[in-house]
Amino acid sequence: MSNMRLTLAGISKASVGLVLVLAGGCQFLANLVSPNTVQVRLQNDGDFDVAVSMYVDGDQNVLSDLIEDQGTLLTFTLSPGEVQEFTRDCDDLQAIVVDNAELRVLGQIGPETSTDVLRDGDDFMCGDRITFTFDHSAIFTDFRVNVAVSGR
Repeated sequence: MSNMRLTLAGISKASVGLVLVLAGGCQFLANLVSPNTVQVRLQNDGDFDVAVSMYVDGDQNVLSDLIEDQGTLLTFTLSPGEVQEFTRDCDDLQAIVVDNAELRVLGQIGPETSTDVLRDGDDFMCGDRITFTFDHSAIFTDFRVNVAVSGR
């Protein structure tokens, strides 16, 4: 009888250990699937280069007029069909805005566009992907940036 109790006790301890290992593995997998980052994707669907100036800020309540003063400036030049991506820790990317995007039809000359400030909790969440797609119609002055947010 005592051997049976020892065996059952050993099995119980092994079961608890296995559950703890599996729980840790599940957390590890959850972090892989939805890490504490926001992914940003810039995509040029137009026929000309696009020069992009954007700001990111760690304060989701930053005023639209102040994000340029206290945010981090990021600049990109996208060739036609090019995609660039970057990620930021969720604490570092609480607000994001395309301050200026210029379609370079003739060298440095072309129409410009921008977006409103997107904010964590209202427009996107930690773990999301924010996609900025730059495009134009056959009339090159009709330059626009479309914003889409999706969970990863």
